Amino acid sequence: MVALNNVSLEINDKEYLCIIGPSGCGKTTLIKCIAGIVDPDEGEIYVDNKLVNNLPIEDRNTGYVFQEIALFPHMNVYDNLCYGPFVKGYKISSVRSLIEEMLHMMELYERVKNYPDELSGGARQKVAVARALVSGSQLLLLDEPLGALDTKVRSLLRYELRRLVKDLGLTAIHVTHDQEEAMSIADRIAVMRSGRIIEVGTPLDLYLNPKNLFTAYFVGEANFLEGEVIGEGDDYTKIDVNGYVLYSARKVNFDSKRVVVAIRPEFIEMSKKTIHREALKGVIENKSFLGSSFRFEVSVENSFVVSVKTQFSTKALKFDVGERVSIFLPPKFLLLYPYPEEGLEKAISIE
Repeated sequence: MVALNNVSLEINDKEYLCIIGPSGCGKTTLIKCIAGIVDPDEGEIYVDNKLVNNLPIEDRNTGYVFQEIALFPHMNVYDNLCYGPFVKGYKISSVRSLIEEMLHMMELYERVKNYPDELSGGARQKVAVARALVSGSQLLLLDEPLGALDTKVRSLLRYELRRLVKDLGLTAIHVTHDQEEAMSIADRIAVMRSGRIIEVGTPLDLYLNPKNLFTAYFVGEANFLEGEVIGEGDDYTKIDVNGYVLYSARKVNFDSKRVVVAIRPEFIEMSKKTIHREALKGVIENKSFLGSSFRFEVSVENSFVVSVKTQFSTKALKFDVGERVSIFLPPKFLLLYPYPEEGLEKAISIE
């Protein structure tokens, strides 16, 4: 079994970086290597331009927060926070002001005498984060830190984590399986697959302009259609998809005429009337309510099926299964990729 292979990643000082990827791709192994929990067989790890491969865990100036909230059950909040400085030989008096600052920032000051089993999951995780920081760590490693919490607490605490990191001028590497979490708090996101860094970019860039076909598939949702380039203009590329002509504002800069066309469901326009001369005709085969939006499956003249997402509205409520509709795929949102040698299914597989 291979754990990691060919990883190459550079994180900026004071950056909040999230790492996402399929289960088993090496996210946790990567940050365990950075922390010193796992010794890599090859390659080099630098922290603040210093090689740390052979440096003991306690000397790496990193704080590690696990998904499983690992607090000492026999210690109250204050003693849990004091543990790190104590084992490093610091006088507690020298770090008392920092501990108190952490308690205030985490809104835990009233809970200093409570034991872990007397705290909520969110409060326990706040203690775990604070404990990781009171020893003066400048690099915070977060391994699915919010995964064990309920949805409401998780959504609130993620913003607290980012605010804390920014207020203290720290660098954070945050592993998560929750893409919404990563998109909402990261400065940049690294997408991993099978031990490799596939792509790194800002949340917006990865969503709107993914350079890699797997990124387009894994980040958010996208429709994928196989086609062939049949013409080009100054500001467009003309593609044939199963006999239907689509236009993309993206210029093709690869040799192959065979392409994969990708578009996010929320960028597709749908109407009961013909909304554009280049619109396609189709029939709604399925409709799903997602809370703040609707998701439709539209069959285009029995040729191919595309997903369409629309925000909740009185207009969206009027679309029903079986109705004929017109859909338009705006050229500015139509992404183009060379058709992969291994085939589309394998290229976007998360296995």
